[in-house]
Amino acid sequence: MDTPHISGPVPAGRSRSLRLRGTSAQRPSVMIAMTLAATTGLAPATDYFVTTQYGFETWLDSLNLEPGDRILLRGGTTFTGTLNLEWWDSGDDAAGNLVAPIVISSYGPGRATIAAGDGPAISAKNNGGIEISNLNLVGSGVAPDGTTTNTASGISFYNDSPGDLKFGHIRISDVEVSGFGERGIAIGGYNGHAGYDDVEISGVVAHDNLQDGIETYGANGSNHALTNVRIRHCVAYHQYGDPDSNTNSGNGIVLGGVTGGLIEHCVAYENGANCETSNGPVGIWTYDSSSIVIQCNESHHNLTAGGDGGGFDFDLKVSDSVMQYNYSHDNAGAGLLIYGTSGQNGNDRNIVRYNISEDDGRDPGSPAASGINVSNNVDDLAIYGNTVIMSAPPGSTSIPAIKVVATASQPDDIIVANNIFVTSGGTRLVNVDSNGDVTFAGNNYWSSGDNFVIRDDGSNFGSLSSWRNSKGQERLNNQSTGFSVDPLFQVPQGVTVKSLVPSPLAGLKAFKLQAGSPLINHGLDLKAKFNLDPGPRDFFAAPIVQGSALEIGAHEFASTAPVILGCAYHAGASPSFTIRYQSEIGESFGVRRSPGLAGEPALDWTALSPTESGNGEVMEYVDTPPSADAHFYVLKRE
Repeated sequence: MDTPHISGPVPAGRSRSLRLRGTSAQRPSVMIAMTLAATTGLAPATDYFVTTQYGFETWLDSLNLEPGDRILLRGGTTFTGTLNLEWWDSGDDAAGNLVAPIVISSYGPGRATIAAGDGPAISAKNNGGIEISNLNLVGSGVAPDGTTTNTASGISFYNDSPGDLKFGHIRISDVEVSGFGERGIAIGGYNGHAGYDDVEISGVVAHDNLQDGIETYGANGSNHALTNVRIRHCVAYHQYGDPDSNTNSGNGIVLGGVTGGLIEHCVAYENGANCETSNGPVGIWTYDSSSIVIQCNESHHNLTAGGDGGGFDFDLKVSDSVMQYNYSHDNAGAGLLIYGTSGQNGNDRNIVRYNISEDDGRDPGSPAASGINVSNNVDDLAIYGNTVIMSAPPGSTSIPAIKVVATASQPDDIIVANNIFVTSGGTRLVNVDSNGDVTFAGNNYWSSGDNFVIRDDGSNFGSLSSWRNSKGQERLNNQSTGFSVDPLFQVPQGVTVKSLVPSPLAGLKAFKLQAGSPLINHGLDLKAKFNLDPGPRDFFAAPIVQGSALEIGAHEFASTAPVILGCAYHAGASPSFTIRYQSEIGESFGVRRSPGLAGEPALDWTALSPTESGNGEVMEYVDTPPSADAHFYVLKRE
């Protein structure tokens, strides 16, 4: 192949390109564009436009990438093989500090595909400062029974550098990855605390892989191999699990070895069908980690052939973390699992709040089956403001809305407050089998007119008062707490509202309280009673506290006006105003406009079309008024 060159001077900040040509038997395969960064002192950064298989498998393999270089694969084209990035192909310096990111992406219409066969699609070792986007990555495939010839992960970042070195700035966005015999995406370190800092994965769809969809990990129980990790707006489904593995497999999204992590606005479903181990798969979870937030996700219909099979999980050696605003439903195991084992593998100082679990625990054969499950060496845990709906699964009335159990060691310093537990079909509301310090206070227990069953230390109790009198639960300072009343949801129990991908969020309104609910303003003062901060919002993104007291359950009944965060005027041929506001899940707000402040907005101002149904995130409303004069806007609850 001809040696690439650029003739003549190139002004700083400008680019010149040429197409590389091969021998007469080779079609043109790579076009190079070089940008000189004279003003920054950096070496020239080069764009490599890859158009043919020859350029991908032969020419790219010989490159030594520099900070700022970009590999751009032609959209709509399939390239076969693996893109290997060695230690010298790094956008970071030797200390792991970002110089300029190396970019791997598509150009032109559509996404490029890397068909990796039995190997990885992109493999990076002991380097950083890398951005991967807008690609389809395909392995040889995984059958639903777990059969595959692929033995790798779709994208693998691996760091075993000495001295606990962390490489910075890893970005993976808008990538679909499927058909790999290990993970869809795996990022980890395996030498002390070596690993990565500042990792963001967004817009990824990981499906039909064997082991896991997206996973991070550290060496030998390190909880500090990765720092500052964000996983956002990803989907993980049909990670089937390996029936021959002696460790859990078939997980959706997993953070391991992380200090400072976030998983939000993700969906995991139908994972784990073939996992036969007792410590089975979970849709979204974390282990060996601290300062993790798992929020605003959905995890449903996850499976198991052994244990677990749940929606969300704080597992071994998780501390100082929060699980909030998640929706779990129809999972084989626990909707929300908090689990530790003896010794140094405990679980400490965590919070589980304002989540909804609906009909989890579908597989009575899973030991974890329940709505909320607290097991073994768990210490200093607060569970509050959750709503758990549990209908009896086929063939069993022993699966509870909440379970607190000890098999090897005792849960201790556990607070369960201001939650709604609703069952039907006679299944248990509560199952406690622990001698640790566990406090139930201010919760509502409703059996929907069926048998009321709370099981504690081997005895069944048929009423809240009998449990209170015998075990001292639901009593603080000699005052009775807790209720056993119909919560009066906006949609009666039994009406199907469960969501599939994509989620019809409006259906979640079923779990909101009616205006006449007896649970409004009857929650305990968590700060005064337990020194707990209830947080800024409820499950639906409405502010906390809106009345004289907290509500019980995941919904804070709204009485205040919707929150407007800002507005902007856009000039032009058709001037417009944009209103940024905090949406609430399933809610549309009325919009009123006036050129002045006179009159009552609800009665006198012009009524505009309402906002679209909310998703719990910040949303925008755009209005084109009849003139460019000043206008005033109000959002209101209809």
